[in-house]
Amino acid sequence: RNEDCVSAPCHASEAPTSRADTVRRAQQAAVTARRDLRSAVAELDARALELREAARTLPSLPLGWSHIDEADQELGSPWSDEAWSTARSDLFLRALDLHRAFVAGAAKKVRGNLQLLMELMAGTNGPVPDEEVERAWQTLFLLVPVVSTTFSSVGSMFARLGRESIGWVLVDEAGQATPQAAVGALWRARRAVLVGDPLQLEPVVTMPTALQLRLLRAYGVDEHWLPSATSAQAVADRTNCYGTYLPAPDTDDEHVWVGSPLRVHRRCEEPMFTVSNEVAYGGLMVHGTEPKAFPDAERDGLLPSRWLNTDDPTRPSDAPWGERDRRAFEFVLGHLHRHGVDVERVRIVAPFRALVAECQKVCRGREGWTSELIEERCATVHRAQGKEADVVVLVLGGGRPGAREWAARTPHLLNVAASRAKRRLYVVGERSLWAPLPHFDVLAFALPEFDHRRDRTTWPQDTE
Repeated sequence: RNEDCVSAPCHASEAPTSRADTVRRAQQAAVTARRDLRSAVAELDARALELREAARTLPSLPLGWSHIDEADQELGSPWSDEAWSTARSDLFLRALDLHRAFVAGAAKKVRGNLQLLMELMAGTNGPVPDEEVERAWQTLFLLVPVVSTTFSSVGSMFARLGRESIGWVLVDEAGQATPQAAVGALWRARRAVLVGDPLQLEPVVTMPTALQLRLLRAYGVDEHWLPSATSAQAVADRTNCYGTYLPAPDTDDEHVWVGSPLRVHRRCEEPMFTVSNEVAYGGLMVHGTEPKAFPDAERDGLLPSRWLNTDDPTRPSDAPWGERDRRAFEFVLGHLHRHGVDVERVRIVAPFRALVAECQKVCRGREGWTSELIEERCATVHRAQGKEADVVVLVLGGGRPGAREWAARTPHLLNVAASRAKRRLYVVGERSLWAPLPHFDVLAFALPEFDHRRDRTTWPQDTE
């Protein structure tokens, strides 16, 4: 399928002169295509040379850069002026033109390789040499630069691709993946970029920790590789010579090394940014999110973030959910609905499955909450990692003493829960039980208390 040319069958009635004309026209078309490609390459090289010359005239840093505030340095782009950005965009568009011309000039080979790949995926092709399989995949990557899959599918999807056969592997949410899960993809890659946050929730490993430890000891492996105690992101960070140290209050070490940190946060407004920054990042993040009217320009300031306190001295100590929690939760949903906040803008999270089940019962009887939306937008904090919404309702309830201590053992759970909310965060739970706990004391300080039982019809106007 990678032949230089494919000959059409000859018919006895076809005149030699006609065949010669056909060959001559094909040769002329090939010469024209080659000339166009060379012209495009020459133009691209000339433009690249212009950019390199322009880069030499740029100062190492703008005047006074070292004296401005650190946050302003992080938010700024000192070399990306209008002329530079325009030239870079122009270069990219011309590169796409060259790419398109190449594909058009090799259309027959491209089509053949893609047909082979489709047959391989469907299992309808016989034995095919590994080098042809690799060419077929490379052709697909030429047309579709990014192919998305899961770690569990890498072994079957790319079974015929060998070591370093893929140019780049990009791993998203690497903080939630065990190093062992990423081995197959990394083995097939020449280069890799792992993006994640080691201070969000750790990988979920179903194998008992005792069994993990026995396997480590049996094979003489250091405990740094314990699947339930590390992640692909943490391993990548250890190999990165560029980074910084962050506080690590939940480990035996005082600090944790983070490679190439992206410090500017552009998702959450206040107070979610401050909560996340203080509980997990030691104040090193820089706020780059512009506040916007919510829920719209006419009703801006009517729904500020609040903690709806459900303290109940009559609640049994082992009851994670009570009547006051239910009423406060219904109150929040009702006010959001009355102010035009659609269900698609809301996400409900809780640290425990029992609380999620109670919240889902309440949502089933409310307008707009279909079964699909309830299943997708009302879940545990672990399932919400990697997702976001304008509004997040964090339901804490009362919780059993041991369960509360587990949730507050590390900053990870609260960090994920708070940073899912882009615009507003509402907490429903017993403030006197949660506020004294580590990390949740920061949340209680950032979110003013609102007693919905005193006024069931209005919400406090945001005057801060």
